[in-house]
Amino acid sequence: MSPPRILIVYASHYGQTAKVARFVADRLLSTGAAVQASRVSDFPRLMEPGSFDAVIVGASINFGKHQRSIRRFARANRDELQRIPSAFYSVSGAECSPDEAARATAKRYIANFVRETGWRPAMTESIAGATPYTKYPPLVRWVIQRISRKDGRPADSSRDYEYTDWEQVGRFADRFAEAQRAPGLSSRTET
Repeated sequence: MSPPRILIVYASHYGQTAKVARFVADRLLSTGAAVQASRVSDFPRLMEPGSFDAVIVGASINFGKHQRSIRRFARANRDELQRIPSAFYSVSGAECSPDEAARATAKRYIANFVRETGWRPAMTESIAGATPYTKYPPLVRWVIQRISRKDGRPADSSRDYEYTDWEQVGRFADRFAEAQRAPGLSSRTET
């Protein structure tokens, strides 16, 4: 039996979603899967997601929305993504907030994405992102500092902060890999 061919396609504003994609790709490669990770903007137009055995889509939240390019990708490929095992991960600052209501907002971002695109991935995961102050334009840096102070997070804009729980990301990748190995397992299991 040949190894499963898995596509990871993502959009990333400041790099954390890309870092998560690379981590998931490495984890899946270690299980023997053949993995291709690609920014949605670099994804070959002639390639179809349905030519893979499974697909993971990742996006980050910027001012309350996932990237337009990844929303378009999910809508345009919805039928193919529904036919094969698929997962979606969302990277946001809300997920790392100590405030339970903010973390609930992170989950709503996923629900909004699903509603807007019409794609119902088999698995979803909300992942805490990073605060890369040094990469932000001045206005964004100021807004994020205010939010961080309100949440009790560091607001020193001379450095970057990473909140991603890499063990959580590993468990997400492992669950996805396990679902590919389990014959007859329904591809519609929510997390």
